[in-house]
Amino acid sequence: MKKILFIVLGSLSLMACGPSKDKMQRLAEENLELTVDNPEKLNVITISQPDSAFGTGYFTREEVKGMVGNMQAVTDTIMRRTDNMHHFNPNDRYIIGLAERQMRGMADLRSLTAGGEKKAAFSGWKVRVDYSCVDKNGVPYRAQRWCFIDKEGKQLFRSFELPLP
Repeated sequence: MKKILFIVLGSLSLMACGPSKDKMQRLAEENLELTVDNPEKLNVITISQPDSAFGTGYFTREEVKGMVGNMQAVTDTIMRRTDNMHHFNPNDRYIIGLAERQMRGMADLRSLTAGGEKKAAFSGWKVRVDYSCVDKNGVPYRAQRWCFIDKEGKQLFRSFELPLP
């Protein structure tokens, strides 16, 4: 009986010492609130469960496929709205904002994945947040924020954002 009690107490103490998934999700959401132009207009659509991160440049095939699919959908939106750039309107704040977010996101993604798809040692956790908000010009947009959190689940050390169509 003592042996079983010791095992149960030991397991509970180990679980209590590990990073809290809720805490990591809150950390990602708090970071997002601090970085958007209009936090009062922020609408979090989904927050992923924290997943093991192996560096900041390694993503699963499914994650990469999703990112590439989203970026293609953004490009398609821009092309459709500008008639394949034949009727580009530099005053269209939606298209300008979307294109800026796409270029910034692609630059971040390239810099993160420049080392290839090699899996590094466990570096912490990653959390993905899909959200909608309103930019500084009052234009609504949707985006996906990827947050990398340390091994202890206490500090965000890197994030990047990709637009959603």
